[in-house]
Amino acid sequence: MTVDIGSPAVRGQILRAGDPGYEDARALFNGMIDRRPAMLVRVSDAADVAEALRFAREHGLEVSVRGGGHGVAGRALGGDLVIDLSALRAVTVDPDSRTAVVQGGATWGEVDHATQAHGLAVPGGRITHTGVAGLTLGGGEGWLSVKHGLACDNLLAVELVTADGRILRVDDDIEPELMWALRGGGGNFGVVVSFTFRLHPVGPMVYGGMIGYRVSDAQAVLELLDRLYAQGSEDFGAAAVSMHAPPAPFVPADLVGQHILAVVPTWFGDVEAGAQALAPLREEVEPLIDGVGPLPYVALQAMLDPGQPPGLRNRWGAGFAEKLTPELIAAAQEPLPGQLAHLIILPLPEAVRRLPELPGAFPSRMGGRWLVHPVATWADPAEDEQNRAWVARMNAAVKSTGTYLNVEAPDDDRVRWAMGETRYRRLQKVKATWDPDDVFRHCAHISPGDGS
Repeated sequence: MTVDIGSPAVRGQILRAGDPGYEDARALFNGMIDRRPAMLVRVSDAADVAEALRFAREHGLEVSVRGGGHGVAGRALGGDLVIDLSALRAVTVDPDSRTAVVQGGATWGEVDHATQAHGLAVPGGRITHTGVAGLTLGGGEGWLSVKHGLACDNLLAVELVTADGRILRVDDDIEPELMWALRGGGGNFGVVVSFTFRLHPVGPMVYGGMIGYRVSDAQAVLELLDRLYAQGSEDFGAAAVSMHAPPAPFVPADLVGQHILAVVPTWFGDVEAGAQALAPLREEVEPLIDGVGPLPYVALQAMLDPGQPPGLRNRWGAGFAEKLTPELIAAAQEPLPGQLAHLIILPLPEAVRRLPELPGAFPSRMGGRWLVHPVATWADPAEDEQNRAWVARMNAAVKSTGTYLNVEAPDDDRVRWAMGETRYRRLQKVKATWDPDDVFRHCAHISPGDGS
């Protein structure tokens, strides 16, 4: 028998099983996640968050936090009571100070729309429906990272609700150790209701797109990318993607659905200079597909959306490799388990690898030169095992020296390994100070330890 324990006194919406909207509210990006929390509290402000935390504490309810709902592990629905930030989506841009205040339920597509109206941007995700909150708190690598680092490197301040219900502004002058932890330490320390980002002049037009090659040319293409990165221009970025050719206007009809090695190059400087800088991609290896040219920054940001529709089944992996190895090149050529599966092989740019101006806890700056990210996406549960097996093989090929926790479903031991012992112990002290009872455990989890 279910006992009615009442409801938190919030201005926002409360949803329980059977209520209109409950099923939609509990749906996440990863369709494999099927959880039915007792209560979703769609908060309207920081005071609602504090009240939801008070109510959960009073009734012994586990709490989880939902931002964009894009995290592949599905931890947004890990608690009995879900603090749902999806109604908090405002993006307020100050073009004079080149800053933006972004609420915790916003997506990167909403951020790009607002900031590009002023010719500004902040590094964010490569899929527009990715949530700002989870990506930023775990690091936040994207196309613009080649020039301006991670999303968390551009984080100036947050409005945070702590486990005991305090509403705080946190920045490098107010609680600097907590601010350090929030830049890459995940959702362990409180509920971020809003983020203040530094913005940079970008676009509106950039140079980039997609160019596709034969899979048999993987070694030549990846070595070419390595050489182009070695030239050191912070305007140039690129990722290689083992994928099936999409039904895009620039893809010949006879190639749609065929296995290719695509390169998505980006150039954030002068467009004419970009055409010259990216010419080797056309000249040194013969392309099958050429969809590279001037395009709006917002179009670049949305380019991969068709390959990541919400609601399908997903299994992801990640790892950092020191160098291109025969095993890694062979992985780029291995058949994919389904039409939407893809393997991203990304040279980690120097703007990410070097220490940022604003220090943060993100662990993997020097974990390896190449980020390797297998993404299995499929619809039929009967295909679960073949997709899981493919991700495991891709992970094994990396021989990881580190990982990117944002795109994994790591257990506590892997989080500790990825952070490294020194950083992990420092994060434990912050956790013990701000969340000693481990309220925020449904994330890439840091144990509070004893705070010593």
